Amino acid sequence: MEGKSNLAYTDMPANNPAYNPSNNPDGFQQPPAYELPSQPTLYPKPYGAPQYPSNVTVVTVPPQRQNVQHVEDNMVISIVSLFFCCILGIFAIIKAQEAKDHIARGNYDMARMAARTAKNLAIIGIVLGCIGVVIGIVLGVVLPLVVYTSISTVEYSYDSSY
Repeated sequence: MEGKSNLAYTDMPANNPAYNPSNNPDGFQQPPAYELPSQPTLYPKPYGAPQYPSNVTVVTVPPQRQNVQHVEDNMVISIVSLFFCCILGIFAIIKAQEAKDHIARGNYDMARMAARTAKNLAIIGIVLGCIGVVIGIVLGVVLPLVVYTSISTVEYSYDSSY
């Protein structure tokens, strides 16, 4: 058994291409050396991609916003009007958000119209809320005082003859 320690390598047939005892003491050939291709391999572009020559560099620049106009969306006054008149305040906030959306899309005419509507609704809501507060103060404070003072001025006489 001492002479057959390398049994797998010595029993290989001579017609096996991997067996070449002259080049390698183990009996196997080395793989061929890697060679770089003479020209770079150009792979096809994915479907729909523009086909540019390899020496052209394409730089994509995001579009710049042009003709940016300042349109006030009236969101703050709409939120304030919510505390005075809830229903009109909610509609004013919805219109102010529409104005913001139109501004983001660049539709400034529609943004101005929605902002104007939001402002009008907010002002009407604040005015109605103030009128409601005044009416509430009159009905809650002044009217009871007037009624109480008119009742207390009537003189009652107590006749003990009964």
